[in-house]
Amino acid sequence: MLIQKKTHRHRNSTLHYGCGIVAILCLFISVNSIAMGAEQYAIFTLEQEFTPLSVSKARKLYRGKTKRLEGKKIELSDWPEASTERAEFYQSLLGKNTAQMNAHWASLSFSGKARPPKEMTTADVSALLQWMEEKSNRIGYAPLNHLPDDATVLFVVEEVK
Repeated sequence: MLIQKKTHRHRNSTLHYGCGIVAILCLFISVNSIAMGAEQYAIFTLEQEFTPLSVSKARKLYRGKTKRLEGKKIELSDWPEASTERAEFYQSLLGKNTAQMNAHWASLSFSGKARPPKEMTTADVSALLQWMEEKSNRIGYAPLNHLPDDATVLFVVEEVK
């Protein structure tokens, strides 16, 4: 009888171990599916004079650490708070979620160190482009495959390593 109990315990631990492996595999597959489904984003401007940014400069830009590019004061745009574009962009560029970035920008704004990007009212590339066309110093981000032909790509966002 004692031997049967040990065997029974061994089967249960093997079963739990097997369930753990299955759970890890499911998590891995779902994370990869999300990453593969995410758009590739570009930080861009309609101003032809700006030159491409390094990864460090691109991150500083959307952390509020850079107010000028090549001597020109810049204005940044942002997608609506609840948009997928905004969530994917900040996660890809900075490894932060929307709530973390909202808190970051609120802190900078409250301290007077920086103003948050202009939030677009709709998640629409044409609305973003219309806003950018009003002034040459405006910078935005959008899915790479939705950029207009006359856009100057400053940085293509890769996944944060």
